Amino acid sequence: MSNHSDAAVEPVYLRALQMDDLSRIHKWHNDSSLYESLGQPRRFVSPAVVEKWLRERVVYSNNRLALAICVSDTGEHVGNIYLNKIEWVARHAEMALFIADAVHQSKGYGQSAVRLMIKYAFGTLGLLRLHLTVLADNARAIKAYEKCSFRVEGRLRRHAYKNGQFKDMLVMGLCAGDTP
Repeated sequence: MSNHSDAAVEPVYLRALQMDDLSRIHKWHNDSSLYESLGQPRRFVSPAVVEKWLRERVVYSNNRLALAICVSDTGEHVGNIYLNKIEWVARHAEMALFIADAVHQSKGYGQSAVRLMIKYAFGTLGLLRLHLTVLADNARAIKAYEKCSFRVEGRLRRHAYKNGQFKDMLVMGLCAGDTP
């Protein structure tokens, strides 16, 4: 979905995941620091497991979309963004993303990727609603989602288990008419 007209405005662009991304994604899936800000626990995964996962993501799916987040200036792949559980009748999907390395975080890349995904989901796919979950104590991510017009819609109490304790997750949502 690389659209270089968007790249001129946004600091990142989105493209389809490729098998060439395998070693980088394997490294990310085994990075414990990345999983500190994500709701799911880190699991040790082999290259074979990541290869199987990636092969499933690079083929067309009617209910899932997985894209690479790349820096517009350099083309460097710095994270991934997903639409999961796409429901075509109700016209909604679950969004998830991460910016992998700390050196690329807090640069607006995540917000940029979210804006591009919103534009694609609502404008091209014709979806009417996106939702996501985020750790309730991940203030940086919550603020970024709110800047993209997501609203907190609910709390999943003690929903994630991180570092020996249960943590709440927030459900955030965005409807097509909510975008600025």
